[in-house]
Amino acid sequence: MQLRFRNLTKSYGQCPVLDDISIDMPDAHALVVIGPSGGGKTTLLRIIAGLERPDSGEVNIDGVALNFDETHLLLHRRSIGTVFQAFNLFPHLTALENVVLPLERVHGYDHIQAVEVAETILSRFQLMSHADKKPAQLSGGQQQRVAIARAIAIKPKFLLFDEPTSALDPEMTSEVLDIIGELRDEGRDLVLVTHHMGFARMVADHCLFIDGGKIVENGPVESLFTEPHSRELQQFLGRVMRY
Repeated sequence: MQLRFRNLTKSYGQCPVLDDISIDMPDAHALVVIGPSGGGKTTLLRIIAGLERPDSGEVNIDGVALNFDETHLLLHRRSIGTVFQAFNLFPHLTALENVVLPLERVHGYDHIQAVEVAETILSRFQLMSHADKKPAQLSGGQQQRVAIARAIAIKPKFLLFDEPTSALDPEMTSEVLDIIGELRDEGRDLVLVTHHMGFARMVADHCLFIDGGKIVENGPVESLFTEPHSRELQQFLGRVMRY
């Protein structure tokens, strides 16, 4: 996946969140975005996902500039898989129905095709025994696995993960991180915002460190973790990797 940002800015009211970000990443297979809370990580991810419009600047994905009018954004959103920390499952639908619905309503599958695809993916994630349960009947880890199943069912161009384990306990976190690692190993392109530094170091090949709305450092993930150059990244890693 090729990613390029040019002079990207975003503010909420009088509060700047992204401050004139520019970068070229010609081969970002597994990109992890790290940094302190409020630094701009999630906003950047939501702009890539087409869920937020920047105030100014350009986003280019695989050589194509992202058009921020609503018609083009709708098509863009349909082409990628996004997984959020809050699961975002429909509470009145079963696990199976949560995967089937976008296949039918958005991607034009007939009901039989959609069910076949959904059952195949749920089986892969050991969820078929829970297919008829609604989200409230599932554990947090199971809900997030359903959300990931829904994201990959549409055969997305790439996957976006925004703190996908922040609401989970350690055992459930391991389940979800294992799945993300498997998807990376399959060759799927992904962008991940996470506070799990060990996992970030293991799964990613490229890393962005964002602080104060700016990209302070970027490069191969191992280089940033072993030889951070900026004082900001040194202090951040010192805090989050202390325990």
